[in-house]
Amino acid sequence: MPGTRAQAKNVVDNVTGYSNAAVTAGQIFSEYVSTVFGRMTAVKFLAVTAGSGAGNTVGDVLKNGTSIWAAAASRPTLAAASTGEFTNAVGDAGSVAVRPGDRITLQINTIPATTGHARVAATVSIEGNA
Repeated sequence: MPGTRAQAKNVVDNVTGYSNAAVTAGQIFSEYVSTVFGRMTAVKFLAVTAGSGAGNTVGDVLKNGTSIWAAAASRPTLAAASTGEFTNAVGDAGSVAVRPGDRITLQINTIPATTGHARVAATVSIEGNA
């Protein structure tokens, strides 16, 4: 299975978002303000209903307004006609530090030319500092 996973015993919180309708470019699923020190160590995006047209649906996770991926090509991506898990991984460093007050945003960056995927869910796990 693509994507990353967190060790459940270490997870202190999850940031989740969902859209039942077809997603749109720039759509925000969720905004969250951290209350803990930790690190984002797992990211999952999943779509149940395919999009249509040329291109991909691309998700993003922002920390304080900046993508956790330096390279746009590394962001969670799912081809228009596909369903299931997006290809994804946590940010470029393997984990991304989180401090109390940091704002985490789950959003869709781009969609296929005609219609974005529908029934899209996204989750980011935050593990506590040891």
